[in-house]
Amino acid sequence: MDTICAFSSDSRTLYKADIYRVLALPKGHIVHFRYKKKYVDDNLLQSKANLIGKRVAIFFTTGNSNGNTPSQLTNTSIRWGTISHYEISNETDVFHAYLKLGEFCNVAIDSGNSVEKRPPTKFFSQLACTESGEESNWQSRISKVKSFFPNATFLLVKGIYKNDNELPISYQNSNKSCHYNLINGERYILKMALGNPDSSATKIEVSDSSEEITINCINPIETSVQFDDFDVPISVKTIQVMKQASLLTFKPIATKSNNEEKNDFGEYATNIELSLNLSLKQPALFGFFSMIAAASVFLATPVPVTAVRPSICMLIVSALLFWGSTGTLFYWFNKK
Repeated sequence: MDTICAFSSDSRTLYKADIYRVLALPKGHIVHFRYKKKYVDDNLLQSKANLIGKRVAIFFTTGNSNGNTPSQLTNTSIRWGTISHYEISNETDVFHAYLKLGEFCNVAIDSGNSVEKRPPTKFFSQLACTESGEESNWQSRISKVKSFFPNATFLLVKGIYKNDNELPISYQNSNKSCHYNLINGERYILKMALGNPDSSATKIEVSDSSEEITINCINPIETSVQFDDFDVPISVKTIQVMKQASLLTFKPIATKSNNEEKNDFGEYATNIELSLNLSLKQPALFGFFSMIAAASVFLATPVPVTAVRPSICMLIVSALLFWGSTGTLFYWFNKK
């Protein structure tokens, strides 16, 4: 089958970190790959208007750091992706590919492909490939590439859940970025998997840039087995703004018994964007109880015999308006 292939190599730590994040981010998350135009298949550049929605196999090319020939390089498939957006910068002559992550995959590049369309000549090209259904999960992909990474713990964010329902990912900026929407005062479950196949003395540190997320677990997180699953309860504090952005960061760190310094893994920090939103429950409850207070005053106020009380319909409309106005005032005064 003809498949668009996106390659990232071991020639620089930054490129290896891209593969680490492809292994770590949840399904549906968007990753950003950058290529100089000379590394992009000319046929894809000429037909770029048809690239949106195309399936892409993401590969990790090893041996590129030693200047090997194409026949000496190893291309290991990692994951499927879908092109959600692309653009070519006129200022930098760089091709930007935004890929929405899918399932993990085991794809082999057929030997009949031209060497001019494979690394190190091209890193984003259309090639004839063969897909295998075996050894195509997250654990198998780590086993294939672990020796090319520093001795660190791998992770996979499987998703964020509320009441056993997975939260959808929201997209913005022409499908170039994405985020999760969380509500203040609510409790969620962050589902993760950790992989430490070589029993390295490292852990995964989870942090929040806004300091508005409570992470209810022993942090940093470690696993005593090669591969394990974790459910981490998280909750959003009562924010004082209508909407607030935050980054949930996952970073491998070395323990004290390891000679590697903490900063050695800085390139591998993986971020998930969160949009923290003010809950509508609080202003609704404030408006409801304000309406009850106003009703109690109205009912306790003496009425002259000659007075005519409003009709039931008018009272209902008045109560709803009072409820809506007080709730809205509460909502707006709680945002900066």
